[in-house]
Amino acid sequence: TKMCMGTGTLALPFAAEKGGLIFNVVGLALIAVWNYYCANCVLRCWDCLHPRIKRGDLDSDVERSSARQPQDYGSVEDQERLQQLDNRKPPPVGTTSYASVAWYAAGPAGLLVVDLLMLLLMVMLIIAYEVAMISFIDDMPITTGSRKIDIIIPSVIVALLSCSPDVSFLSKFSIIGLLALALSFIVIVWQGLVENGLSGFQSTMNLWPRNLTDASSWFGVVVFGYGIVPFILNFHESMKTPKHIGLAMKMGLILVFFAYIVISSGVRILFSPSHSFDGDVLQALPTNSWLALIVRLLMTFVVAMTAPLIVVPCGEMIEGKLGIGLDDVRKRIAVRVLLCMLCMIVSEHAPGFVHVVSFIGCFCASIIGFVLPPLFCIQLRHNTRKDNVTKMDFISCCDVGALVIGIITTILTSTMTFGEMRKSQQQ
Repeated sequence: TKMCMGTGTLALPFAAEKGGLIFNVVGLALIAVWNYYCANCVLRCWDCLHPRIKRGDLDSDVERSSARQPQDYGSVEDQERLQQLDNRKPPPVGTTSYASVAWYAAGPAGLLVVDLLMLLLMVMLIIAYEVAMISFIDDMPITTGSRKIDIIIPSVIVALLSCSPDVSFLSKFSIIGLLALALSFIVIVWQGLVENGLSGFQSTMNLWPRNLTDASSWFGVVVFGYGIVPFILNFHESMKTPKHIGLAMKMGLILVFFAYIVISSGVRILFSPSHSFDGDVLQALPTNSWLALIVRLLMTFVVAMTAPLIVVPCGEMIEGKLGIGLDDVRKRIAVRVLLCMLCMIVSEHAPGFVHVVSFIGCFCASIIGFVLPPLFCIQLRHNTRKDNVTKMDFISCCDVGALVIGIITTILTSTMTFGEMRKSQQQ
């Protein structure tokens, strides 16, 4: 729940505006179910590689830690199953659990695809954070007077924090981020009640998307908002009782579903008589209010503290691909500073925050979360068949169906949102 409730929630009223009331509520439920299914696909892949984890006979932390790499299993049965995966060598050192699944399902090519998609996802997230800070600062009554300087100052802070030898202290600001989000929506609801009272519940609003482009914009924001699939194995490994991951997912997704209904449809209904959401939800606040100024300053601070947590792993991936070692401090700093500068330059010419978030959800998040998991399931099931004949049982049919739907949806919505993003940029 904590992972989903991030900066992306600021775009949810925009999604409700684009999707319509009924479509938004039904769609939020369906996307939650889709996330649950695809997360289970990833867990089934992991269990296929690690049968002992599925049986729950890893009791100690030492055993669980040593079992994270598939090649460490010693039983004859498990080794035979691994040998059926094209007798592949272990994945490179430092490979994440999700990328390890890609390695055993599709080999080095699969690992490369996942790495590139995760790298692209992180770069676009940094750009989205930069765009968000620009949006917050633009609506403040107090600025430096120069938009370029207003953009450079928070970017420099992000770059400096990203060059710190240890950024783990920034994770402590996550609770501040949640409190800032809660404060933001409390102020927004209060502003809506002051402006319109309860008249929004009596106004006429669209119940469905006006066109396919609006539906695609809605899809991208909501997919970005959930986005648990690539990280499900991290949650699984960090739990004391991994077998409870299914229940934890269900409870978390249900809580997020109801929270998203309130944040998206509830806020949109409140402001329907006076405001149309074409950007992030903070744009509904007045620019001359001291309370709104505090909210925008706080959100800018939170984003500036959160962005380095994306810049650092992104920089480490680039450093690894370039062969830069841990001792090459100057080169590592140069990579991270250049990354921040590049994202800052792109963000200055990028469309609004909601459009960037929508495209990220339709393209990167959709491929990683909805296309690859069923594909890996199908491939691993095929690789572990001794006779190389894959029998189509019910689960297999569901995986194929999920794969086809994921591919079609990703292509269609990515095309639509990219066109909408270009149109917004030209305006």
